[in-house]
Amino acid sequence: MVSCMNWDKSKQLRHAAQCCRPRFLRNEQRTNILELERGLNLFGFNGMVASLSADDIIHGWTEAGWVKISPSGSELRLTEAGIEQFARWEEEDALWRQGATETIKFAKRLKAGEPATNLRKIVDVIGSGTLTGVHDPYLDEKALETLLKLKGLGITISKNLRLLTAPKAGKVAASISSFLHDLNTEMGSQWELRAYASTEKPHRRFLILQDKSVVTCGLSLNNINKDETLDRTPAGSELAEYDIKFFDDCWASATPV
Repeated sequence: MVSCMNWDKSKQLRHAAQCCRPRFLRNEQRTNILELERGLNLFGFNGMVASLSADDIIHGWTEAGWVKISPSGSELRLTEAGIEQFARWEEEDALWRQGATETIKFAKRLKAGEPATNLRKIVDVIGSGTLTGVHDPYLDEKALETLLKLKGLGITISKNLRLLTAPKAGKVAASISSFLHDLNTEMGSQWELRAYASTEKPHRRFLILQDKSVVTCGLSLNNINKDETLDRTPAGSELAEYDIKFFDDCWASATPV
């Protein structure tokens, strides 16, 4: 049952989401609303004794942008923002289980005003891994320069690096394509840049490593001078597998820039 002690709306929305997460994962990030409401009632979200009702929970998730309701009103689908929120909660829970201090929290976050330090933090998280894929809807020449900086700091980047971004057009596409061509010529590499078919820009940014682990940095590589989360999701985890499948599916239908 839901306790009303230290249990504000945001905590109830979080707890309800985490209780229902297996339901989303079993069904490719979707779930039937009626079945979800029955499950929420069983968890104690029934609108009684200071708890939110199932309808309140779903409304709260929708307002936060974590889920979308199908046109028929019968299904919910987890959004990219919802998937990213789960990743943040996982980081918070992991820090709590480790008895994390503010120092540990700081080490797992990027900080505005410290771009050079942020760059080294990304290097530390990647470690000895080999970078094989980048998902960044705002990827541009500055993002490619950031990758060169990471390479200069010792990060191993695949000669066949796959770069996936939002659709580009006109002079913007031509400029990025030309710069990437020059980089490949200079480095003897075959980095490939593709744009996915959808005009929607998924909020999530991530790096894929050769061992199938995923680094989430919460920001675009064109500007790392920001406060953002930084974490490495281990290979084989549900979130890492979801991100890699999302990348591969988009890559298959994407077009060269």
